[in-house]
Amino acid sequence: MPPRISVIIPSRDGYRNGHVPRLIASLDAQTYRDFEVNLIKGVFPQGRAINEGAALAQGEYIVVCDDDACLADETVLQRLVDALDGDASIGMAGANIVVPPEASAFQRRAARQFPRFNMPEVDGITDSDFACHGCCAFPRDVFNAVGREREDIIRGLDPDLRVRLRDAGYRVVLVPGATAYHPLPCDWRAVLRLFFRNGFGSAYAQKFHRDSVYDTHESVDATHFQPRHGLSFRIARYPLRLIRAAVTGQAIRFVGYCSYACGYCWGALTAKEDAIAAGR
Repeated sequence: MPPRISVIIPSRDGYRNGHVPRLIASLDAQTYRDFEVNLIKGVFPQGRAINEGAALAQGEYIVVCDDDACLADETVLQRLVDALDGDASIGMAGANIVVPPEASAFQRRAARQFPRFNMPEVDGITDSDFACHGCCAFPRDVFNAVGREREDIIRGLDPDLRVRLRDAGYRVVLVPGATAYHPLPCDWRAVLRLFFRNGFGSAYAQKFHRDSVYDTHESVDATHFQPRHGLSFRIARYPLRLIRAAVTGQAIRFVGYCSYACGYCWGALTAKEDAIAAGR
């Protein structure tokens, strides 16, 4: 009999400084045992790696985990399956992403400034823009029906897939009690590198795939969230975000925003459409 769940882990090297073995150990500890693991190594971009895993998947449900994530306890898979079993309108069931217990003081400080990286626990199944590829589950048929992941973008898989699922009439939710650990940048250099890369990826999407450019939300409740705004609106909003971060003393957010802007400008000047083929 095929397994009920196919877990997909996209990874550059299959190790990620020891995070991948830790993730697999947390999967091995799950009370829900009817699953397989497809570790996809060395495939870029992430969307292509996930699609390769989905092509191999035998399960009714697909669970995607970032290669540096770790399931927080032994009930995560069971809770994700229960949510999907209980409501056929759910197209994406996400775990709450929080910083790991061993996080440094710098990482905990960053977590307080970026709510998407340290989500508050939800009391019930909650429609939210916070569901993400850190740890999430889909019915395989739904995932295939909406076209799987995009392979032509290097950033923004989460918002793009959330929008396509909602447009197809499915819910995107967070599941109570399902929690995954995901580390934040460990120091200032890592913050600069992460946000510069994200800014470059955003510029790449804006230049070559504008239909994939969406906003992300900063509140768990997505009732009034609008995922798409024009470039002029986003440019006008950016200095306001910088000012707010500076006034409220969120130094990590402020530096991250500045690095993102530098990455965006660099991408706008230098990004080429063959960046994915070149493996960047």
